[in-house]
Amino acid sequence: MSSQDIIVRKNERSWAIEIISQINRIASENDLVIKRAGGESTISYSKSGRMFPDVILYEDKELSRILQGWELKMPDVSITDETFVKDAQRKAKALGLTSCLIWNFTYAQLFIFNEASGDFELKKQWENLNIKTRSDVALYKDNWEKTLYDVIIFVNEFLLSNDVKHISIGEIISNSALNILINDNKSIVADFLKEQSVVDSVIEAKISIWWKSIKSEYQFDETDPYKAYAKSVILNWAYRLIFAHLIKRQQKEAIHVNDIDYETTPKEANIIFSEITSKCDFYNVFASIDLNELLPNKTWESLVDLSLFLKENGIKSINQSMLQNILEKCVNVTRRELNGQFTTPKTLARILASITIHNWTEDCADPCCGTGTIPHEIINLKKFKIGVSKAIDTTWASDKYSLPLQIANISMTSCETINMANRIFQSNALELKPGATTDIVDPKTGIKLTYGIPLFGAICSNLPFIAFENVPAEDELLINQEFDRDYVNRKSDLSYFIALHLANMLRDKGYLGIITSNAWLGTSAGAAFYCNLLEHYNLLQVHVSGSGRWFQNADVVTTILILQKRDSSENRLPTTFWLWKKTLESISNNSDYERTIIESSLLNKSSDESIIKCSEYTSDQIDQLHNMNISYNALFHDVLWLLDIQQVLTPLRSLFKVFRGSRRGWDALFFPKDKNSIESKFLHPALFNAKKLDDLVAVPDRKAFSCGLDLATLETNFKGAYKWIKKFENQKNGTGKPLTEVLARPKEKWYEMKPNEVAEIFTMMNPDKRIFFGRFNEPTFINQRLIGLTLLDNSSDVVLYHALLNSILMKFFIEAVGFGRGLGVLDINKDNVASCLMLNPACLSQHSVNIIKMSFMVVTGKPIMTVEEELKDTDWISFNHTVLSAFNIDSYYDSICNSLKSMRKARMTAKDKFEVNETSKVGSIKYDASLSKEYSKAAEP
Repeated sequence: MSSQDIIVRKNERSWAIEIISQINRIASENDLVIKRAGGESTISYSKSGRMFPDVILYEDKELSRILQGWELKMPDVSITDETFVKDAQRKAKALGLTSCLIWNFTYAQLFIFNEASGDFELKKQWENLNIKTRSDVALYKDNWEKTLYDVIIFVNEFLLSNDVKHISIGEIISNSALNILINDNKSIVADFLKEQSVVDSVIEAKISIWWKSIKSEYQFDETDPYKAYAKSVILNWAYRLIFAHLIKRQQKEAIHVNDIDYETTPKEANIIFSEITSKCDFYNVFASIDLNELLPNKTWESLVDLSLFLKENGIKSINQSMLQNILEKCVNVTRRELNGQFTTPKTLARILASITIHNWTEDCADPCCGTGTIPHEIINLKKFKIGVSKAIDTTWASDKYSLPLQIANISMTSCETINMANRIFQSNALELKPGATTDIVDPKTGIKLTYGIPLFGAICSNLPFIAFENVPAEDELLINQEFDRDYVNRKSDLSYFIALHLANMLRDKGYLGIITSNAWLGTSAGAAFYCNLLEHYNLLQVHVSGSGRWFQNADVVTTILILQKRDSSENRLPTTFWLWKKTLESISNNSDYERTIIESSLLNKSSDESIIKCSEYTSDQIDQLHNMNISYNALFHDVLWLLDIQQVLTPLRSLFKVFRGSRRGWDALFFPKDKNSIESKFLHPALFNAKKLDDLVAVPDRKAFSCGLDLATLETNFKGAYKWIKKFENQKNGTGKPLTEVLARPKEKWYEMKPNEVAEIFTMMNPDKRIFFGRFNEPTFINQRLIGLTLLDNSSDVVLYHALLNSILMKFFIEAVGFGRGLGVLDINKDNVASCLMLNPACLSQHSVNIIKMSFMVVTGKPIMTVEEELKDTDWISFNHTVLSAFNIDSYYDSICNSLKSMRKARMTAKDKFEVNETSKVGSIKYDASLSKEYSKAAEP
């Protein structure tokens, strides 16, 4: 900026300050709703980074409630200048205000927001047509002063007579400021970082390494690593500025935040925060993150603008209750601004803490604390049991990355604990060791104290949802150092290893309460995880939702595990599987539901099965049931009756070969839809789609092309097939590879699909409402989304076997071998089906066989129904009783139905998206946060 530009800007600034002084004089001489005007501190020489209006009208002398913003220009800027007008309206919208005023000394215009049109409309205009130049402003000062008085009186009357919205400083801090900063600056900071990386390759390397470690956490938010990191930089600065201004009354060293102005550089501001940290700690809040000094001028001016605004405005009038609301709401807004994919609902965090911690006087920890909701809830619960000071001293939190810790530190801080040192530090959970130390500054004295990390009485954590293929390299190294390759399944999620490692951090008989995905309930890695857990812990309880997902903003379905550290020589304790019958939303809105869940869990006995239901099993019973090839997921649904009927069951694979439908990979070639001249000998019946199938005895809906002859033979003798193959010979797949290459198989031609891939009976992969086994009158090709069965003994009674496969017990087994995915479908595959047990036809007399087949003929003549429809249909009910009676197990009919219905209800409700109405409304500082944890999403390189 040239010296001439600075002089011009100084001139503009002095006139703006003069207008503010005049408004304050008018307000003091009259009884107005407008009590003060402000904005002196935030009027910058440069206008490029402004967040707030030039002049702000307040409803109180403490400058805590904003009524209106004004934008000022000199007369050489036209009153109709689009940038001028839109800038004023943009700031009003950003602050949630419904009016604004623009002023250039020649004109003043008042704009009112019209909700119907969604835009601002001109309400009134004032004129001083003799003011045309900058020099006229001083010459005709009396004129514009009279106009200013008229404007203030009119605006005051308008504010009095209309339902005009105002905004509190608390709302600006906790909502508007953060939204404005992120939305206005994310892209330009990202572009600036990209530009700098061209001249300094170290920058690109740092961001690249950071992105690799957290990329999966941004998959539904940011795809550009520079934009993701830009968010981290902006929030790092915003939180340091906001938090310092909020605590400066209680922590005198934080007053130095007032020294930051437009002349301060980011590097100098970092030094100021280092000095503040050395005296009052809050290191995790005030620490800078890497590259945070690389900011474009516009963004830095916006941040300074925010700091000066907070310096000038009503921070001093914020009471303790409002301070706490602002701190908590800031955290909540940031969790939404960051990718909230895996955030822990507040109610879930509180319940987790309440059912895990048994001795509230002991040290407790969250080693994957993210943005801190779980330790926040632990502190809140402890405060009422053992007092504030002991609550802080015995609650520990750590995380792998620094930015979540910045937010977590604020989340763990309240107005009554600002002078207390939070036990929060940065560490990878896999590196935690008892006896290690961490340095924390005492906020009272400014003295650095060294704390030994203790063994914990309880650990509560929402573990990271990172699948084995996405485990960061540094974590994989730690895993390989601690765990023998033969000990833990290498396809285990990261959370499995953390859960096993945390046994080292618990005292004897200490408790571990963790949130994990439900994948372990139905996978081989999960089965190994269960066995590994039992070497270190008693698995006391497993909790799942039987009414909707706990995480509404992600497809993941989750479980809570409550474990107690045990000596490997001790006998295993029973495990109780708990099914929550209420949505998390309804639990959040009904304290009785929450109390029932907590008390039932602590007593290990349900006090109200309409709210929470349990099924308890010994470890031997669990082993027996799992050996029957049902998933752990089935254990929530009271399945002990299975152990009573083992004698009439047989493995399905003892009767059938089970395979997946053709996976040749190019349906257009192998399942022709187009008109063609292929010879009939190469076309075989096929079923391509079973979703709309109506009959249990299925009719093929397509032809399958199956040909193993060489092209020379085909060209001579079968020109139709030859022509069909040549049609695809030069085609490429979606990645540009030739089909002749991608469809090639050993000992097969690239266009060959062998005729032995045909099924006599089939079922669907990943079924939803309908579970059935269809049968063909002749062996038929099936598509890869179907699972095929062929009889091992061709002399077997295929109709009888078809009937037994469609019995109520078989539908139970299909549900029981899989587990519900996030969208509600049943996750099964051909291996699950092959592992099923089924009713053993060898147990039947010929008389029983005939009765079953006759009864099955009745239901075979009906359209395929949903399972729920079958359970109400008299013919299906009769058929199932006939089947079970033939095996002398009809007394178990109700038990089978109840378990099946319970499993299906829990699975189906996982697809329902319940609106979690726990977030505070714009325009109110009332806080009821719903989002919490943010593991590894907002870290520094």
